[in-house]
Amino acid sequence: MKIRIIALIIFSIVATKVTAQNTIHLCVGSVDNNFSVPYTSGSTYQWQIKSNSSIASITSGNGTEHILIDLNNIGMFKLIVEEIDVNGCSGFDSIWVQIHDLPYPKISALGPTSFCQGDYVMLQLDSIYTQIIWNNGANTSTIYADSSADYFVTVTDLNGCSNSSNLISVDVHPNPVAIFNSTGKCFRESTLFTDISTIAYDSIIERIWNINDSYIDSGISVSYTFNNIGDFQNSLLVISDFGCRDSVTSSITIHPKPIADFSYSPASISIIDSVVTFINKSSLSSSFFWNFGDSSFSINENPIHIYKDPGVYNVLLEATDSNLCIDSVSQKLVVFYDFILYIPNSFTPNGDNQNDLFGPLGVRMEKYTSYEFIIFDRWGNKIFETNNFNDFWSGDNLPSGNYAWTIRIIDEVGAIHRRTGSVLLIK
Repeated sequence: MKIRIIALIIFSIVATKVTAQNTIHLCVGSVDNNFSVPYTSGSTYQWQIKSNSSIASITSGNGTEHILIDLNNIGMFKLIVEEIDVNGCSGFDSIWVQIHDLPYPKISALGPTSFCQGDYVMLQLDSIYTQIIWNNGANTSTIYADSSADYFVTVTDLNGCSNSSNLISVDVHPNPVAIFNSTGKCFRESTLFTDISTIAYDSIIERIWNINDSYIDSGISVSYTFNNIGDFQNSLLVISDFGCRDSVTSSITIHPKPIADFSYSPASISIIDSVVTFINKSSLSSSFFWNFGDSSFSINENPIHIYKDPGVYNVLLEATDSNLCIDSVSQKLVVFYDFILYIPNSFTPNGDNQNDLFGPLGVRMEKYTSYEFIIFDRWGNKIFETNNFNDFWSGDNLPSGNYAWTIRIIDEVGAIHRRTGSVLLIK
């Protein structure tokens, strides 16, 4: 009796080839290869592997029509099956199995595997195979890797055996994006350039500025003063810690500054006449800021200001144009002190609330630093004295007549004033 063996190659076996000599070609290392014969009711089946070495082993199913075989080593073996039917009659069949070694593909990088974005590296397979599939989907013997990943290839040879290659890790570093801004675009004033470049995950460690054809290897910000008016090209080169770089060039317009100037009226200012009109003579300007030197300010073009105290004031005018360029000018303004003192020559203390008291009247008397007022009778006796400018002589219990007086004052600017005279007491 002749038995026909049916080989069911499944799971780990990628390809099977049966030759005209009834030889099956399989790959080493595959497990649970299915072999079977047509089943006859009541029959038992005995399987044997004939070889010079243990290149294969039956793992299960011996005694049945279906067995599983592991392929352990390369080589060739003969698989024999004996069927014993219910009558005790036997029949044999056999098949040759050729176990082939797996392919061992190797890939290599033709260049650095770490580089900057926009570059690439060629990865090359070492030989020609029936089928080539890279893990990125490519099917050629060489590929150009331009993104970060672990690359490998899976190949299949003429025997249908498959295997994967070694891994090559490609690390693509991001390029920085060079950007900068500038503040201050005025003639002969400092212009500040600031780097605001970005990078994905590396760090920017070097910056090279080219400001008006002057190279400045410096930090995040640099200052430069333009001594001419017009348009100027400026650039920035940024370099990451891996060496990736980017640059940007931008034009800046330097504007002329306004010219701040002013005068004021009147030319001579005193406390009695302390209203000052400021005349703005600035040019090329659109807004103004005044500091009058007494903690008062204004943004009017031609302001009017009243000074309350004598002194020397530093008046500042800042003129700004539409480009935010600023010029300033200051002048010293003197407010003079007016010492004014009025003393009547008679008084009538009759209780009518008119001219009932005698004493001096003046301007800014509360600012005096010293005050002394004394009244004498005709014999030189002191009959009234005060250091308070709010105290007046009432003439009580004294007869009508002439009385002498004297005043000594130290005013707010430290000047000493002495006055003497007489007053007529009328009752």
